[in-house]
Amino acid sequence: MSERDFTAMPAPRGAYDADIGATPSALIASYSNIESDPRVRRQISWLAEAGWRVDTLGLGAYPADEIHDHFELAPPKAWTTTKLGTAFAHLLLPRRQTFRVTLRSRIPADLRKRVREGAYQLILLNETEFAPWIADRRDFTSKTRTSLLHIDLHEYHNPERRRNTFGGRLTSHHYRWVRNFIGHPLFSSRTVVNDAIGSIYADEFGFEPPVQVRNIPPAVDIRPSDVDAENIRLLFHGMPGMQRGFAEILEAMRSLPDRFSMTFMLMPNQRVHEWLSEEISQHPARARLQIVPPAPMREIAERINEYDLEIIFYRPLNKNLEFAQPNKFFESIQGRLGIVVAEGKTMAPIVREWENGVVVSGFEGADLADALASLTAEDVAAMKEASDRAAREFNAEAEGRRFLTVISGERSIR
Repeated sequence: MSERDFTAMPAPRGAYDADIGATPSALIASYSNIESDPRVRRQISWLAEAGWRVDTLGLGAYPADEIHDHFELAPPKAWTTTKLGTAFAHLLLPRRQTFRVTLRSRIPADLRKRVREGAYQLILLNETEFAPWIADRRDFTSKTRTSLLHIDLHEYHNPERRRNTFGGRLTSHHYRWVRNFIGHPLFSSRTVVNDAIGSIYADEFGFEPPVQVRNIPPAVDIRPSDVDAENIRLLFHGMPGMQRGFAEILEAMRSLPDRFSMTFMLMPNQRVHEWLSEEISQHPARARLQIVPPAPMREIAERINEYDLEIIFYRPLNKNLEFAQPNKFFESIQGRLGIVVAEGKTMAPIVREWENGVVVSGFEGADLADALASLTAEDVAAMKEASDRAAREFNAEAEGRRFLTVISGERSIR
């Protein structure tokens, strides 16, 4: 996208003027099922608690007390989901028309009308899917452009393509076009999961670094659980994925002493569950390995509190893994667990500063086993106590204050 595509578009004029006496309204859009999206749910809570009336747009229904109106993204038009339709939409149509056909047309007409009429003082777009919408003058009229327009980039979006599949390659040109809207001057503010990823975006697009708003859950008033010297309980909880160190964890369990057990508390993913179940069934330490159902999002800290060490052992295979600072890292701090991480630029410095875990120097299963094998129950208990201290700093309440400062049109203290 060239610079001249942006030149005729005025920038937002600033925040909602509270003096007019009306409750400010916000629209939060996310191409996700919001009910199972903790980052978006925190955005909703922060705004609602600050006195905003919040509407949402996302996949599926989401009735919640904090939301005034939820708009469900309609299913894609049938013809766009066929191979021929996908090829037509992404190879023959102009990019803006592709966006209108594949996504804008799925946004309910009632919501588009509200946007056109300037009903929202804040429009918050999550990730990049909706970003081109702000340049569509059919909806983002002169009334709309007086609003604060914010994009939460979450993690790093590869500039080449989202998936290295035939479909990913077919849609890659459109994906890059959508991604370029990250730099659109209509956005009055931007946030990202951590400063490392924010710096990459700032260097690429030439804007001021997005403000770090980390994926941290609310503070929970609990104490570390006791450590059994005969059963040090290791845990991996959250989204399953083949790049999340499962093979290395299983390899480490082959040589770790019997006093270590390992639990995988996983969200649904049939392929990964089947692979992991098969691996466990043939594993020499299978009596000390188990898969259990996930905990409800708002109960994660309490449910994982009975464990001792969270294993977050990712190889830096891409930028998101290299700079990973996932929900589970901060959920484990709130759960008062010690944390075992691979060497890296985001989690390892925090673990070292707070002394609430172990930083593994290598990325093989043997490296993980070596780092764990010498730990005593007293070592693990000290790490859990350190996480208890860290939990007072790393919580959603602190991140919410930063978020509200950013979307108000001010820069947060970094």
